[in-house]
Amino acid sequence: MNIRKFIQRIFGATKQKPSSGGMAANPSEKVQKMMAMLSNTQEVELTCDDVFALLDQFTELAAQGEDVAQLMPLVQQHLDMCDDCREEYKVLATILHDTT
Repeated sequence: MNIRKFIQRIFGATKQKPSSGGMAANPSEKVQKMMAMLSNTQEVELTCDDVFALLDQFTELAAQGEDVAQLMPLVQQHLDMCDDCREEYKVLATILHDTT
């Protein structure tokens, strides 16, 4: 039995239901999101504070057309997984784009 099925069995969820707009995700969706995040973890990761400290540099490099995923892979990995930091990045990118 894989871990996803095991956790679903613990929570009593056997199939995923689509979430309704704005409503909290059901336990099965939460478990699946948690499992996806766990499966994408790396040995070395940055915290939100670490990313926030680097986000202006990351955003400027991206605006210059640099391959930020190659230059700052840990920041990119964090942004791929963290909705809050990704939203902050989008805001900074929009501000930078609007001022150039």
